[in-house]
Amino acid sequence: MSGQSCTQTDKYDNSLENYFLIGWLLKQLTNRPVTKVKHFSTLQEYCRGINIAPPRNAHFDIRSFEENMKTVRPKMEPFKHEFYAIALKLEGGGFTTTGSYNTKDTGVTIFFNSPYQIIHWNIAPDWKGYYIMFTEDFYRRAGSQKRITEQYPFLLSDNTFPLSVAPDQAELFYKTFADIYFEHQSRLPHQEDIIFHYVNILLLKTARLYYKHPKSENYTTEQRDSDLTIVSRFKTLIETSFYPHQVYKQLTPHQVQFYAEKMNLHPNHLNAVVKRITDSPASKLIQQHVLSLAKSKLQSTDASVKEIAYGLYFSYPNHFSTFFKKQAGMTPAAFRKQ
Repeated sequence: MSGQSCTQTDKYDNSLENYFLIGWLLKQLTNRPVTKVKHFSTLQEYCRGINIAPPRNAHFDIRSFEENMKTVRPKMEPFKHEFYAIALKLEGGGFTTTGSYNTKDTGVTIFFNSPYQIIHWNIAPDWKGYYIMFTEDFYRRAGSQKRITEQYPFLLSDNTFPLSVAPDQAELFYKTFADIYFEHQSRLPHQEDIIFHYVNILLLKTARLYYKHPKSENYTTEQRDSDLTIVSRFKTLIETSFYPHQVYKQLTPHQVQFYAEKMNLHPNHLNAVVKRITDSPASKLIQQHVLSLAKSKLQSTDASVKEIAYGLYFSYPNHFSTFFKKQAGMTPAAFRKQ
């Protein structure tokens, strides 16, 4: 009995000791100072925060790194802002980090920032290049009904990895940035409209570059898993969308946009993901499925070419015949006679 009592007492003492230990740890954690991430909600605040001259416009700004180097803070602790940014770094030591990506040990680079991303940097005073910053309101000034990330998915915060730029491409990007910079400094008539169109050209050029980098070294496992999920869902939708007796009014299952809308993705983004995983554009997967169905129907049914065409949701039988001949190298009738 006495041995059992000792054991119970020991257990009680250990529990009490653990209780006080946990309490002490919680107190230490509670008293530990928390580093607050700075948040710049306006371009004016951002410029003041990094110690450069104030912007000329509340919704748009462009700077050369060379002019910033005179006063900019060489080291910035983690912060976030509410703007989109695109930068062309021609050269410069140190690094800037956006999310989980940084520009360390990179050459000529295009990199991005998106609203609310965590950013920090530690740079040498030798950076050369340009950057622009703008708000969602600046982009939608022309009456666009879509958010900018619907039009340019590479600006999504989980996609903003830096892109290497070849020398010939660097010259083209540099000229576009320089044109924007000149226009911004000029104060000439129609200045805002011209800058807006230049920015769209820059975004399109950046999108072209982004989609040419499907196998970037920064393409993470998480991104690949996400891409695989999208492609799997896309393939399933292709199959189910060609089931019989369905009604389509405007878009048809022959169009990439049809699937993009169902998946709440931009067609360009869907196409880029499919190409990353399959090395084929999204339209190719649709065409392969349609061709497979068409061959099966021609071989295993007595349905006329016209019936098969409408059954595969072609608007006109001759469209089906043209498609089949282009894909199979012969007409549907010739294929059936083989």
